[in-house]
Amino acid sequence: MNGVMRSCIFLALLLALGISGCKEGTVKTGKDFFSYQTNEFNIMARYPVFTSPRVEVDRGCKVVNGWISHLIDSLQNDLKVQLKEYIQKAQEMKEEPMLPFELDIKDSVFMADSRYISVRFSVYTLTGGANGLTEYYAVNYSLKDKKFLTPEGILNDDKRAEINKQIQRNFKNPENCFSEVPTLANVTAVNFSESDVCFTYNPLVLGAHYCGAAEISVPRMLLKGDLLLK
Repeated sequence: MNGVMRSCIFLALLLALGISGCKEGTVKTGKDFFSYQTNEFNIMARYPVFTSPRVEVDRGCKVVNGWISHLIDSLQNDLKVQLKEYIQKAQEMKEEPMLPFELDIKDSVFMADSRYISVRFSVYTLTGGANGLTEYYAVNYSLKDKKFLTPEGILNDDKRAEINKQIQRNFKNPENCFSEVPTLANVTAVNFSESDVCFTYNPLVLGAHYCGAAEISVPRMLLKGDLLLK
């Protein structure tokens, strides 16, 4: 076997090992769904399920999956408690209840690799009124450090003034529907991807209900000195 062939075989082995290592370290994102419908409530949920071939990473995935399950269970239980109280009050006042109640949960996965998982949930509820309400929840988890990340664990709070400037510079409000200024102080959910940090504001935080939610994406390169992620 000549030297050139040996070099080619060695290079092929290195590439194979590199590809195998990359696959081994990845986080796989599956999707799950369920729906319940009765005369009193409609519940729908779409949510991610994370797994990894690496045992240590998979442990972190299970922690995140558990958090998601707990959130969904809590939202369902809260809706059913509100429903019971609402029906009881309607009966006492001899009024016809406005049914069914609704709960619709949707997810957006911003990042899922061997380092971080970042997910945002959009939760729509309708509880006996004419208009429903949408709220947002973020879950950010460091698989390396084995802990959930608060906004203070993602962004350097000492640089709050500089971060607020970037949020406001990237805020799109073409019809001037929103009347309030977006900041870290009034943000609802913070998520991140490889390229951006996303700041989400619940409806009514920055303007009237009809304005809806506000979502502001700031490129990570603009937050270099303000970002704690590695």
